[in-house]
Amino acid sequence: MLSGILKSDKAINMNIAIMRAFVDVRKVFLKQNDLKEQLKEIKERLGEHDVQLNQIYDALENLLDEKAAQRKWEDRERIGFKK
Repeated sequence: MLSGILKSDKAINMNIAIMRAFVDVRKVFLKQNDLKEQLKEIKERLGEHDVQLNQIYDALENLLDEKAAQRKWEDRERIGFKK
C-alpha cells in the first residue's frame, strides 16, 4: 500500500509489479477453472462410453450364446476319416 502513496520511481515500479502479479494470479486461477470444467466434461463422456461399450459387449455375448445354443454337437459337420 505504501508503494501507491510514495512518489518515487522505485515505489511506482513496485506498485506496477504488484498489480501485474495479481493479474497473472487471476489468469492462472481462471485457466485452472477452465481445465477443471474440461476434465469434468471428459469424465462424463467417458462414463457414457463405458455404459455404451458394456451394452455392446452384452449384445455380442448374447449373439454368441444364441449361436452356440443353435449348434449342437451331433449336428456338426464330421471331419477326418469317413466310412
